[in-house]
Amino acid sequence: MISLRRPLLALLALVAAPVLLAQTLPTLTQPFTARSLLLTEGSVSIDLRAHFGLPTVTGQVVQIETVAGSFNIELFDDTPLTKANFLAYVNSGRYTNTIVHRSVPGPLPTDPKFVIQTGGYFSRLPFEHIPTFAAVNNEFRRSNLRGTLAMAKLGNDPNSATSEWFVNLGDNSANLDNQNGGFTVFGRVLGSGMLIADAIAAFPRFNIAGSLSDLPLRDVAASQANVETRNLITVSNVLAIPIYPPATRSVLTFLAQSSDPTVVGVAVSGSTLTLTPLTNGTSVLLIRARDTNNNFADASLVVTVSSGFSIVTPPQSQHVQPAAPALLSVTAAGTGVTTYQWNKNGVPIVGATGAAYLVVSASAADMGFYSATVTRNGTSVTSTPAIVTVNLPGTSRLVNVSTRGQASADEPLTPGFVMRGTGTKRLVIRAIGPTLGVFGVNDAMTDPKMAVIPLSQTNVVLANDDWQSQPAAAVSTLIATSGSVGAFALPPLGSKDAAAVASLPVSGVGGYTVGITPSGSSGPGVALAEIYDADAADSAVRMINVSTLGTVTADGLTPGFVIGGSAPKQLLIRAVGPTLASAFGVTGTVPDPQLTIFDQKSSVAIASNNDWAEGGQGAALQAAFDAAGAFALPTGSKDAAILVRLPPGAYTVVASGVNGGTGRALVEVYDLDP
Repeated sequence: MISLRRPLLALLALVAAPVLLAQTLPTLTQPFTARSLLLTEGSVSIDLRAHFGLPTVTGQVVQIETVAGSFNIELFDDTPLTKANFLAYVNSGRYTNTIVHRSVPGPLPTDPKFVIQTGGYFSRLPFEHIPTFAAVNNEFRRSNLRGTLAMAKLGNDPNSATSEWFVNLGDNSANLDNQNGGFTVFGRVLGSGMLIADAIAAFPRFNIAGSLSDLPLRDVAASQANVETRNLITVSNVLAIPIYPPATRSVLTFLAQSSDPTVVGVAVSGSTLTLTPLTNGTSVLLIRARDTNNNFADASLVVTVSSGFSIVTPPQSQHVQPAAPALLSVTAAGTGVTTYQWNKNGVPIVGATGAAYLVVSASAADMGFYSATVTRNGTSVTSTPAIVTVNLPGTSRLVNVSTRGQASADEPLTPGFVMRGTGTKRLVIRAIGPTLGVFGVNDAMTDPKMAVIPLSQTNVVLANDDWQSQPAAAVSTLIATSGSVGAFALPPLGSKDAAAVASLPVSGVGGYTVGITPSGSSGPGVALAEIYDADAADSAVRMINVSTLGTVTADGLTPGFVIGGSAPKQLLIRAVGPTLASAFGVTGTVPDPQLTIFDQKSSVAIASNNDWAEGGQGAALQAAFDAAGAFALPTGSKDAAILVRLPPGAYTVVASGVNGGTGRALVEVYDLDP
């Protein structure tokens, strides 16, 4: 460890103005045209490099990985000696596990940024300079503007640059272009990488007696007397990378999602998108190019699938008594040699290769989702799944509900729940924002807050901003209870997520809403609302209705729920958009919502609906609305609804807009069991 002290303000002869360098972001360079696929042609591949790119980036890209985050730089070809010198250090690994050893502010309050400097010292104590190659001749050609990289060198020696380099945080051209032969600018920061550079510059600086000056350090307590390795701003790796995958690291990565995965399957491998036609229909694909700092460009592709034959009668869902048989069958139109393969939960059943499949004596293990893959003349079509449930003794209940969606101050994410019984219900309620980044979620809200309000009231009965701001006893209870209900852990220090344990009475209230909005300076973003039942399975109070008012984006609005217990459960699930506008005056609603329910374990799409009254289910659904106490939907409305019986397990409801439509929607899940 090395003793440290606060630095004195040095008067630097600099002139710096915060002029931003134009940044490079993922760009859609060539829109997609609609595709028509035949089931007989099999999978089709698309090279995504022809559609996305960084149009102004032509030089070698290098990724800088630091404890504060990663950013990419482009090396300029018009400084060939400096470029070769820099890449020699990169390729030899000499920049691995080094530090940002200098962070210098500007001289004026109106100009707080100058440079951060690295490439000199190992990330260990005592400080030791990395081995250097021979000095490189000066190649000053470009101005030292914000976002550019330049070589450091000795005073009064233009040709003394070796390993050390710096990032210009401001417009330093008036100073650095006019001294010591001009400082060689050899690259620029790409995308929004300057956010990382600025974050490093925001760390406090220290002077180390007899060693380094203006050394940035992190996690240094006011009472701390010594520098430790953990305090250093470590540069863990510096690597030359390509713009496109499939390299281990690349500037861009690609994602793709199908609005109807039963019609066309999508898979991304490196820079190749593979489309697999599955059944007749049309699906809208969302294709995203994302860079290192989570900037992205989106595009849509409409894919229509048709075939020479089709399944006329898919297998039908069945709810049978224990030990009773369940017979599933499928029929397909057309002629030719036909083969069959039955699947359970997406996995082929060994030996099940006939037009019918018999469950001889149904038990709990037989509950699941059964589909048939029919193949004729080399073309395969998979049926919609049939749900097989068994009328087992015992109970089941909704034990966990969650919703991921966009939230803002004007349009909060608003889950709600209704309870039945007597007494109180003990719940863990959470509003997750920044921790979603751990799971690769883009645009996560940086600081969510939540407020729990009884239905038809305005008084807040429970509120939380940062979950660790509660008294120590409440934090301990929250950690223990969250673990007992299976919730993923939140970061132990500095988390801006919101969470609390609540005991909410049923009498006189029955239901509650949870309003999730940004806190403080946080802007809008994606948040995850979670409600966990923390009571025992035999609790006298259970949740009978859960709902979410949120925004359907291009990624959809995605509530999830878990059925606990041993018996299957009858549910009514709805996605309401147009009726929110016509009956309740909600503005900005999604014009035509559709629903798809997925089994989380197998990712199988088990049920879907577009317009609720079509397809012969209108009367049964209307009766379910009445039984659940749900408000009526007009016949012919574009709202969606599904009546379904599901075995215990975890499920996701994806509410999306037909043809990519977006807007506010209400997603509801009603427990119809007594």
